[in-house]
Amino acid sequence: MEVLRTLRHEFKYVMPYEDTLRLRMKLNDLLEIDRSESGYMIRSLYFDSLDDEDYYSKQNGDIDRKKIRLRIYEANPSKVKLEIKKKHDIHQLKESLVISVSDAKELIRGNYNILLNYEEEVAKEIYLILTLGNYKPKVIIEYQRIAYITGTTTRITFDYDIKRSYDFENYFDEFINYVPVVLKDDIVLEVKYDRFLEPYISDVINNYVTRSQSVSKYIMSRNF
Repeated sequence: MEVLRTLRHEFKYVMPYEDTLRLRMKLNDLLEIDRSESGYMIRSLYFDSLDDEDYYSKQNGDIDRKKIRLRIYEANPSKVKLEIKKKHDIHQLKESLVISVSDAKELIRGNYNILLNYEEEVAKEIYLILTLGNYKPKVIIEYQRIAYITGTTTRITFDYDIKRSYDFENYFDEFINYVPVVLKDDIVLEVKYDRFLEPYISDVINNYVTRSQSVSKYIMSRNF
């Protein structure tokens, strides 16, 4: 199986809908839309330890922290991403292992031994974390994303209609039970890049945001 590794910086902001429209009008002239102008679905299922180690690591502002999740981009997918995100301050390493739907369902049921069937080191690492920490599914988060891309690795994303669910058994279904997490007009802006953010992009963004915030959709959903 292919393992995708992404090392980058990441900054997040919460913006009102009106400012988002103005910023998007500027970005439309500078960048390309990824996938769809109307956005695409992201649905993630997060695991955490019995004592919520990863939740409190973020809440306490620890320099080093992590998250483990399953991620899909449509209901009834053919493949699933199993991801671990490690952060050291503003630096982030994300490793993604593509697994089958049947294996993902086993993980949701708590059968982590299926990861021993994979040769990739990241599978072994996640297996040890899940088993030693007695990890369990904690929350499903779904939202719509509009993404902008450049000729480099820079990505600017707008996430909206963020909602959460505990309907773990039906994670892959088209419709599952949700409740909203943020106000309808609140948008989460994420700015992601590897070595540097192009000045022409930062100049535009800085006209609409002042400083980055400690924004985590996982934390927002668990707090709700």
